[in-house]
Amino acid sequence: MKIPLDAVNEKRQYVRMNTVFPVELGVLRAAGERGPARLLQAFTRDVSAGGMCLELKVLAWEIEKDFLAGDTLLSLTINPIFARRPVQAIARIVWLKQQETPPPFRYLVGVVYTQIDEKAKSRIIWYAKRQRWIPRLTAVVGVLLAALAALFFIQDQRHISENKAIIGRFHESAEKESVVSSKLVALQKKEQALSLEFDQSQDEIKKLNTTIALLAVENVQQKETHEKELAKSLERQRKLDEELTLLSRSKETLRATYQTLQKNEGALTRTTLAQMADWIKTHRNLHTGLVASFEGDVGLDDWAFTYDQSLACQVFLIFGDLKSAEGILSFYAQRAEKSGSAYFNAYDATDGRMTEGTVHVGPNAWLGIAALQYEHRVKDGLFLPMAKAIGDWLLRMQDVEGGLKGGPSVVWYSTEHHLDAYAFLSMLYRETGDPRYQTAAEGVLRWLKKYAYSAKDLRINRGKGDATIATDTFSWSIAALGPETLKALSFDPEAIMDYAEKQCAVEVRYKKPGGETAAVRGFDFSKARNLGRGGVISTEWTAQGIVTYRILSNYFNGLGKQAKALDYREKANFYLNELQKLIITSPSRTGQGRGCLPYASMDNVDTGHGWRTPKGSRTGSVSGTAYGIFAWVGYNPFSLENSQEALTKTNTSS
Repeated sequence: MKIPLDAVNEKRQYVRMNTVFPVELGVLRAAGERGPARLLQAFTRDVSAGGMCLELKVLAWEIEKDFLAGDTLLSLTINPIFARRPVQAIARIVWLKQQETPPPFRYLVGVVYTQIDEKAKSRIIWYAKRQRWIPRLTAVVGVLLAALAALFFIQDQRHISENKAIIGRFHESAEKESVVSSKLVALQKKEQALSLEFDQSQDEIKKLNTTIALLAVENVQQKETHEKELAKSLERQRKLDEELTLLSRSKETLRATYQTLQKNEGALTRTTLAQMADWIKTHRNLHTGLVASFEGDVGLDDWAFTYDQSLACQVFLIFGDLKSAEGILSFYAQRAEKSGSAYFNAYDATDGRMTEGTVHVGPNAWLGIAALQYEHRVKDGLFLPMAKAIGDWLLRMQDVEGGLKGGPSVVWYSTEHHLDAYAFLSMLYRETGDPRYQTAAEGVLRWLKKYAYSAKDLRINRGKGDATIATDTFSWSIAALGPETLKALSFDPEAIMDYAEKQCAVEVRYKKPGGETAAVRGFDFSKARNLGRGGVISTEWTAQGIVTYRILSNYFNGLGKQAKALDYREKANFYLNELQKLIITSPSRTGQGRGCLPYASMDNVDTGHGWRTPKGSRTGSVSGTAYGIFAWVGYNPFSLENSQEALTKTNTSS
């Protein structure tokens, strides 16, 4: 088949296309008239600035003859996929080639334009070139993205490894401190027992001295007997005094050791504490501002409990993250679905919809507490209207005894909810000066005095007519009311915590992230012996106990009773060290191995209060982690008094 001489040069100019345009061909005579009426259907193969290469599937012999004739012109109707209308052109055939394929034969035709719209031609060339460089660019971008993803993955893995290593070192540090604090607590108990025995010995000596002095002279034998008993008592007292002196020295040595350990591990401790706060922040949804309450239980994915949001908000305040704190409160103030003036117990962290259609007094009071802590810190009045609206709702809920039912649709009365409400209403009165809130708080206090305390057993009831042991009500009664108010009500704060510790403190074997097990002591949700499941440590309720021990320490320190203040501080340190042994590393990509606290030491078990612990052996908990931070820094959420100190405190100095 004949190929014109300029075909080689023409072929070099083509741009290979990765897509095709349909083209209709018609043969024109020399005078520019169309040849046979039949049109040919072709498709573009390549294009150039001057023409294009077309592929035809069928070519009749009479038309092939025209194609081979010199200077044959074609009318082209080009249909680019990017254009609304076809592009009309006239072109001259410069070469023709039959492809070696099974019949029907295919032909390649090279043409050069003699007439075409310049803009249309430029667009065709631009499209052809784009079709060549877009795949290459896409490949380059794909490689870069893959490399970037690999880099991010490597960085994530490094961060996860570093975070896990930090928690591992912290566990070792906590174990060392736990050994010392355990010995201190043991010595404290021994000292208390010896002191009691010493006091009893003193009383016995006084009685013997009185008896001997009253004996008549003639009762020589009886007098000698009592004098021998007196000598034994004096000797016993001397030995007790020596034991107490040695014990006191041992305690001082252990205290010095404990302080040295804390000082040496100060940086590690602060890093771990910051990690826990970061873990909470990483679970905050940027769209709603809410924090997912749990990590690890698929059944609770993205549930944001209102109570947990209050705790998370206050953690953000402690670390100066006002934006995140404001984000949570803004959701409730502006977007949250409500039942009247009250908020539901839980919402979805991702879209803000209500997920638990229950309204309870406690979570609403806690939301109000967070708003007031924010107002006390920022003083911008932004969320004070929301706090007042919650307070007004509580006023409407209050009965003639000053009590508050658990919610609009229930008939039970909870001691815990009344403690929450008392603290909130007292804080609201302080921030607003509105006497209605003070009157309401006083009514709640009367209810607590009447129903919450058992003077016989020196313990707190779970609710009205409900003597079930709920550990949090013991610690919260002191944290919410304060030792002074409890004393005024004839409640014994020391006896309350002593009862809680004797009935609810448990020791469990806990499997740490590394696989090894450790003995850990903490507070159960209730009296473990009553549940038949063995001991389970609640991280949140143990942390509440730590906060309460700190409150008692400060209380006795203010009374000048330094020894007792020191005992409670050491008890707080002991349980804090035990709590720190429960810290796990976050298993999620979001958490990146940061430290957090699980909800409990065992998953999916009965708490004794109508709900079970979350599923998943490594389920991180916002409430446990947040209250763990409160215990760590000495922050009492029920009070505005200590908040400013705790808000600037990010270390663990005792």
